[in-house]
Amino acid sequence: MAAEPQSGVFRRASCTVVRYYVAKYSAAAAETWARSKGATEAEIEVARRCLTNAPVTAQAKTQQTFTAGWAGQ
Repeated sequence: MAAEPQSGVFRRASCTVVRYYVAKYSAAAAETWARSKGATEAEIEVARRCLTNAPVTAQAKTQQTFTAGWAGQ
């Protein structure tokens, strides 16, 4: 286990964890941090897919509805 590469941590990070840190800091900051800790390009790509497949929150749904209603007037 001691010889395990540090990037293994990123393979086990759930999409929830990825979304949390991106929301708290930013996608660029989270990616920079992950790369500095040894994340591979493949691991970064998996994390990016977590963001593109993110569920729509209630706030985002409300905001979209408001914007669509305003644009239609």
